[in-house]
Amino acid sequence: MWWGIAAWPVDDFIQSNDFTGKTVIPFCTSASSGLGESGTLLAEMAGTGDWLEGQRFSSAVSEADVQSWLDGLDL
Repeated sequence: MWWGIAAWPVDDFIQSNDFTGKTVIPFCTSASSGLGESGTLLAEMAGTGDWLEGQRFSSAVSEADVQSWLDGLDL
């Protein structure tokens, strides 16, 4: 994350793939920046897929915290 925007390599990945029929949940680690508008911007860029609200974790997140978040997604 760079000031609430996904880094350009992520943009290249999104533009190069088809997310039709996929559920996409953006997530990241960051020492300071939140997700900002990145999820919305990436969904618009992709044009396909079911994009859900993402999650930003601190750079010191524990595996247990990530697992708890994943378990709560009910996917």
